[in-house]
Amino acid sequence: MALRMRARVPMPPVKPAANAGLTLYVAPDSPDSDWARLVLAEKDVDTAVVKAITPGRVDEDFLVLNPAQSLPTLADREGVISGARVIVEYLDERYPHPPLMPQDPAGRARVRMSAQRIEQELFPLAAALAGTGGEATAARKQLIDGLKAGARFFPARGHMLGPEYSLADTAWTVLLRRVQAAGLALPPEAASVTAYAARMFARAGFQRCFHPAAAAPASASRRRV
Repeated sequence: MALRMRARVPMPPVKPAANAGLTLYVAPDSPDSDWARLVLAEKDVDTAVVKAITPGRVDEDFLVLNPAQSLPTLADREGVISGARVIVEYLDERYPHPPLMPQDPAGRARVRMSAQRIEQELFPLAAALAGTGGEATAARKQLIDGLKAGARFFPARGHMLGPEYSLADTAWTVLLRRVQAAGLALPPEAASVTAYAARMFARAGFQRCFHPAAAAPASASRRRV
């Protein structure tokens, strides 16, 4: 008796970005999106495009790439990736210089644990700072109290988890930028946090990401949002 072979259903191809290059789709005023933007800026990819998606406004290209419309989303020749932590690790592997992860497994695990805590616990508080009412007040208190209590873990010089700048530093930088923008005054006991933030804000990648006009010559062709 002849056996019937079931036809294999082909998987739909992953659609690349419209310009067949690297495009990072971000939400305005989002810590998660700012994190992905900062890591991309640290890698200084000349051909990368950062595109802001306005909430409530349909962007046809983005809708095709990511029907769920979750942000941030990265579209590369290799495919479409969503989720801030997945994107920043992908960028670090895709563009290995400068490296933002330690070479040893234990060091990478520490960076991942730190980044996960910031993304899951602290970024939501940072996002709440932009609001009003009780939620914003509670977020301000939690962040100030948390930074004050953890000030002893911020290094007097160098970086958070060792001698090299890492993805953990990029996440802390985004958080502390939000704290500064919200006008949160840290107490004297948190002076190490303030000094650490100043060092991170002085980096060229930070300037390229958040102050592009001052960081790049007027003739630069790369696009930043």
